[in-house]
Amino acid sequence: MSATDISGNGQPPGRGGTATTEHAENMDGIAPHVFHRRWRILGAMCVSLLTVMLANGSLTLALPGMSADLGLTTLQQTWAMHLYALTFAALLFTCGSVGDRYGRKILMQAGLAGFTVASVYAGFFADSGGEVIFARGLMGIAAALVMPTTLSVINNVFPRRERARAIAIWTGVAGAGAGLGSVLSGVLLEHYSWHSVFVFSAVLGLAAFVANQLLAPESRDEHETPVDWLGGLLTTIGILGVVYAITEGPSHGISDPLVLTGLIAGVVGLGLFLWWQTKVKHPMLDLTLFKNPVFSISTIACLIAFFALIGSMYAISQLFQLVLGYGTLKAAVLSLPMMIPMMLLAPLVPVIVKAWGARWTITAGLALMAAGFFLASFWDAGVSYWAVMLPMIVIALGMSLAMPPATELVMGSVPRNRSGMGSAMNDTSRELGGAIGIAVLGALLSSGYSDGIADTVRALPAQLGEVADSSLAGALQGVFPALQQSAGGEAANSFLHVARSAWMDGLSTALVVSAAISLVAALVSGALMPGKKKLGRYVVSHETPATATDGTVAPADEAEKVPSA
Repeated sequence: MSATDISGNGQPPGRGGTATTEHAENMDGIAPHVFHRRWRILGAMCVSLLTVMLANGSLTLALPGMSADLGLTTLQQTWAMHLYALTFAALLFTCGSVGDRYGRKILMQAGLAGFTVASVYAGFFADSGGEVIFARGLMGIAAALVMPTTLSVINNVFPRRERARAIAIWTGVAGAGAGLGSVLSGVLLEHYSWHSVFVFSAVLGLAAFVANQLLAPESRDEHETPVDWLGGLLTTIGILGVVYAITEGPSHGISDPLVLTGLIAGVVGLGLFLWWQTKVKHPMLDLTLFKNPVFSISTIACLIAFFALIGSMYAISQLFQLVLGYGTLKAAVLSLPMMIPMMLLAPLVPVIVKAWGARWTITAGLALMAAGFFLASFWDAGVSYWAVMLPMIVIALGMSLAMPPATELVMGSVPRNRSGMGSAMNDTSRELGGAIGIAVLGALLSSGYSDGIADTVRALPAQLGEVADSSLAGALQGVFPALQQSAGGEAANSFLHVARSAWMDGLSTALVVSAAISLVAALVSGALMPGKKKLGRYVVSHETPATATDGTVAPADEAEKVPSA
């Protein structure tokens, strides 16, 4: 037994016993050899999670070089960027259900193997835009096999008294991983070609595969609940359509044929999915869960947290580059202070939850996010770096408080044998929250910018006015140089000030709306989330794991039921 193994009472071996001597009631029926290595299993799950999270944002900086090398069209660039996230989000529910039924480890390993192979192909063999897009799509499908199973495995290998801390660490990795992809890819691109981004993904995927093969136990639903394949098809169509429309709508407009088709297909697909879930004997998503205030409010908190994270990262990335004039890599690196609180504070949040209760911890986190957005709404075109980062750090602190208990309560609201359902709901709410965050902030930014620069645009020649109205990037890269040549430096600088001020006004509006959304979520949490004394009524009592591991089956908890109000 190594020195890193932790015994059931949290003490190292030799200071309070080992897992094999731990009282059975403290192990929640988890097989001793699994209990013994639970923290190392958590490490393997976090590596797997980080693998798929980093890949989501890793292509942003690599796209220009890849486009020049392969001759990508604008449409191909769009699909190369977004296909990963689209397939990833669309398949989360189905993959969570399949993992519960047929085995979480085997599904995760299949996903990591597919992810690694697709990354190797893109990094070493792809020589056209179509091949890169195909590889990115396969990587997204593979990532959907991995992410929900990581949380499901954690839910099954930790006893209740330690599960909150383990899930808090998982949420810290998930939050930070969402922003680290562009930073790591930027560092790689300073020294290597765009191929290195895919090679790095392959190396990380292989490391995760080996770690899981050595450490992760197999687990599945011992009741062998059938997979709702029709429900999986409907939810895939629905989420794919909605996420596509949310992602592309701000740039192409709702009247664009593809965006409109995606929106209609998404709404119809989700509507049919919800109807079907009320008819089928074994639903993929038990809709009665939403009667449980713990489940529904925690899901909203996760959605709002990733709305804040992805939306604010999108905003400050543009702010750094278009207003403060930073390069792409510098902008990515300088956003790192926002990631630090999530990595450091998340593992400590269970201590705060123990003192305050989940209700007030989540409420305080959402309120902090609202305060951070409100402070950020006072930025102007002359804002400094630290004036930007301080409100962002406040937002990150709020997310760090809200996400761990919200995630733990989502998982605690479902029977452990259906961990995939809880994990998929949690993961899908994060993906939708991120997409909505970009869409809302992007739409408000665009609208505010267009309104603010309208008078200036009318005074410009028609062609320059159209470019200026399209975006701040167009104004900086197209109109500003043209004015320098035709009207002189003073006129060009005056235009630049007006354009940047208009963009900042749009950003302020977007941030005020974000603050209002976060504040409403905080008020809902404070008013409707059950307090510490009543919380036990709404969470499942996991006395035993859904399945013991490595061939040893633990008894099922016959009392497991989906709680409701």
